Amino acid sequence: MLELQHITKSFFGNKALDDVTFTAYPGEIHALVGQNGAGKSTLMKILSGAYTADSGKVFVDDKEVLISSPKDAEGIGISIVYQELSLFPHLSVAANIVIGEEPVLKTGLLDEKSAYTTAKQVLERLGVDINPKRRVSNLNVSQQQICEIAKAISKNPRIVILDEPTASLTKAETDSLFAVMRAMRDGGLTLIFISHHIEEVFAIADRCTVLRDGRVAYTGEVSGLDERQIVDMMVGHSIEEFYPVRMNNPSASTALEIRNFGRPGIGPVSLKVQYGEILGIAGLIGSGRSELVRMIFGADKYTNGEILLNGESLRIRNTADAIRAGIALVTEDRRIDGLNLSMPIRFNISLPNIIGGRETVLRHQFVRRKFEANLVLKIAEAVKLKYGSIDHRVVSLSGGNQQKVAIGKWISTGAKIFIFDEPTKGIDVASKAEIYRVINELADSGAAVIVISSYNPELIGICNRIFVMSRGNIIKKFDSSVSENDLLLAQSM
Repeated sequence: MLELQHITKSFFGNKALDDVTFTAYPGEIHALVGQNGAGKSTLMKILSGAYTADSGKVFVDDKEVLISSPKDAEGIGISIVYQELSLFPHLSVAANIVIGEEPVLKTGLLDEKSAYTTAKQVLERLGVDINPKRRVSNLNVSQQQICEIAKAISKNPRIVILDEPTASLTKAETDSLFAVMRAMRDGGLTLIFISHHIEEVFAIADRCTVLRDGRVAYTGEVSGLDERQIVDMMVGHSIEEFYPVRMNNPSASTALEIRNFGRPGIGPVSLKVQYGEILGIAGLIGSGRSELVRMIFGADKYTNGEILLNGESLRIRNTADAIRAGIALVTEDRRIDGLNLSMPIRFNISLPNIIGGRETVLRHQFVRRKFEANLVLKIAEAVKLKYGSIDHRVVSLSGGNQQKVAIGKWISTGAKIFIFDEPTKGIDVASKAEIYRVINELADSGAAVIVISSYNPELIGICNRIFVMSRGNIIKKFDSSVSENDLLLAQSM
């Protein structure tokens, strides 16, 4: 049995954890949920040795243990699988699984036969059929996630922490992973499962603990709860309208159209999006969704077809052309190509205006600081950004608030066509509801919106129409009355 008693942790005078007690048992999957900033990651980093608690104790099988480093945690039998994969794609599955504890020959080279045997045994233990000799780069995302788990299991842990393991997986891949997790649980392991998808808690967890503002809001059996109760405990109040009600209908005026558009492997795709409309694009990972919108935005080249804006042909050679045309793209990974996390909120929101030479913030190529500050404060209010100062670095914000900055910087340009690629990926429930509100308000104000998402309920909840992509082409079209089952079935064709 694992027990953390009265754990407290502060950063720069702010309490991230306040008197948290948490218990998990052998042979159970225990979900840990809460908004970004609730303390989930901090608690798990204390357990895995990345952080040291200011006060409190950790017990394993009723014996107090001291965890001051990841090596201490590993020695006790605690492993953590982070959301970001840490595999070496150019190496084999076997080499990745044994890394850090590689069997070596007298020559100092990797004992490939021994590594293969170890990896095969671990994968069989998980009940999966992956060839240990395969190169990791040749595996799909779910197989890579399972290899990450196998790497943790190879150290024979008693407690495994899974931090957002389904974030990049499709529904079918998630089901496969859950089968592996159940096998681990049935083998007597303690699994701590962190997820922002509440429906996953009900699908896989035996018990759950809800954290809110660094404190325990609930701990107990999952079976006696429903999704609404968990969400209410996470935010501390009831979210009445998770998906906002649309106030306006799309206009008859076409904002953006693409005709026979694409490149080798993508397209030809033809579609229209109206002003005031939210058009959803569904599809499995690799279906060509992101590649399509990146070409529209000029981030990648297209080789055939045309783009029409307000009925007139438009040549987009690069992202600057798209920005000048009033097109905005909120990218899938805000940390890589959406924001400069080390720079202030002020800089990130005003940057597109500075690059575009907009007089709202520039005069004779110099930034007008007062005008810039007024613009940033106006945008921060519009997206309900939670922050201390616009001069604070974006990295200091929660994931949900970082996403609001990523969206706000494009709203500041006055764009009329917004493309959102996985807009709620990796953010908490309350922040999701706020992002949906912002998207809805953009459409209600007359903007044309395209939303790409792997989460079918949000497409159904916010979109007027939904197109399904597969193998680089649109294969199905639905209105918002489509069922989740029909939408999922269409993606599997």
